[in-house]
Amino acid sequence: MAIIRDRDLLTDWNEIPVNMIDSCIKEHQSGLQRLNTLENYYMGKHKILDRTLSNTKLPNNKLVANHAKYITDVATGYLTGAPVKYDGASVEAIIDVYDKIDIDAHDAELAKDMSVFGHGLEIYYMTNDENPIPQVALIDPRNIFLVLDDTVESKPLFACHYYEKKDLDNKVTGFKVNIYTATKVYNYETDSLDSKSRKEFKLVNESEQYFGDVPVTEFQNNEESQGDFEQQISLIDAYNLLMSDRVNDKEQLVDAILVVVNASLGDDEEEMTETAKFIKEHKILELPEGADAKWLVKSLNEAEVEILKKAIRDDIHQFSMVPNLTDENFASNSSGVAMSYKLFGLEQLMRIKERYFKKGLKERLKLFANILAVKAQAVDVSDVKITMTRSLPVNLQEIANMIATLDGKVSLETLLAQLPFVDDPATEVEKVEEEKDRNMMRNQEAFGMPFDQADRPTTERKAEEVNADEE
Repeated sequence: MAIIRDRDLLTDWNEIPVNMIDSCIKEHQSGLQRLNTLENYYMGKHKILDRTLSNTKLPNNKLVANHAKYITDVATGYLTGAPVKYDGASVEAIIDVYDKIDIDAHDAELAKDMSVFGHGLEIYYMTNDENPIPQVALIDPRNIFLVLDDTVESKPLFACHYYEKKDLDNKVTGFKVNIYTATKVYNYETDSLDSKSRKEFKLVNESEQYFGDVPVTEFQNNEESQGDFEQQISLIDAYNLLMSDRVNDKEQLVDAILVVVNASLGDDEEEMTETAKFIKEHKILELPEGADAKWLVKSLNEAEVEILKKAIRDDIHQFSMVPNLTDENFASNSSGVAMSYKLFGLEQLMRIKERYFKKGLKERLKLFANILAVKAQAVDVSDVKITMTRSLPVNLQEIANMIATLDGKVSLETLLAQLPFVDDPATEVEKVEEEKDRNMMRNQEAFGMPFDQADRPTTERKAEEVNADEE
């Protein structure tokens, strides 16, 4: 989550004093416990694993049903399973760079950080080779933060990336602190992040950067910067506890007490122990007349436990707005409309996530355009349209029927845009027309029908015209 500071505190935000850096790092570290908890729940390290019982002889199963990971993986896959598309008059240069740096894989990891931590941060830099290009790196939110001003526009002031410095034995010897302003990058080294116990805070390098603004972008998951499963942690804990105790009860049922009435298994402890071993081994118990033996067991109401289990599980999915896709409601082949109703809650969640995701993508486009302009590549991102396609199974037969029904009423390009496997409808329309021209020519040649120059396929006429102009 971004840190807020008054812009009037400094006259030049390209020169950040050490006490300002210390203050912001301290504020950022105050929220690390929350981020660590969210990371642990995604990784399956839940509260139930720390449970202890006063009676160590009782069963203490610790079952983890990782709903947190399920919620994040489904939400992330649904949002970024299909690559983001960019359409604009002069955005090709940026798209070429995106292809080189595999931005689609980066976006998927970024979306996961947003889902887990409530926000994700990426940093931009230039590659170190003969032909440098802008590159992007995803940084763990626990090691980086962005400082914004307190205006309604929340403009970035500077960013700080700090991490441990280690020796050859992988022991921590200090910390590296990198400060990014709108024009410069400062690299510091310090023995401690605590200003009270610190011995030094040394500037080791200072360099210029040309992205035109702070080269760090924060992507929010929602207005509150909360993770997708953050508000469901108490329900997840309750589900784990219920399932763990359910197994505990089963184990105690197996370890039931044998009650013997009007009979003795021995005169002393040694004889009773031997008798118990004999019964356990041979499964035989001989009793005198009038005696009886039975197990003292705890009655388990499985029906009530199952109802409670289902209620908690349903609440987890309902309040996270991520449905249980293994539920019987998703087992049958449903129409597009029926599937849309089932995924209505998830779609509303995606609209919120998409809105904030696009906001960050636009900031990334602006910074990439700035750096490409320095390399004499003019890019205008003002008219870029960003399209995010849901990764959802589609009923192609239903779409085909819809296209056939609307044929002649809606343009072919618009109809082809409805097909998920068509990336460029305009190009596809050209291919369709070319295919019609070729088929017409084959039919005329097959039946010996001559055709005028004007009737020849458009593509061939254009090719001959180009050749004639070159000659």
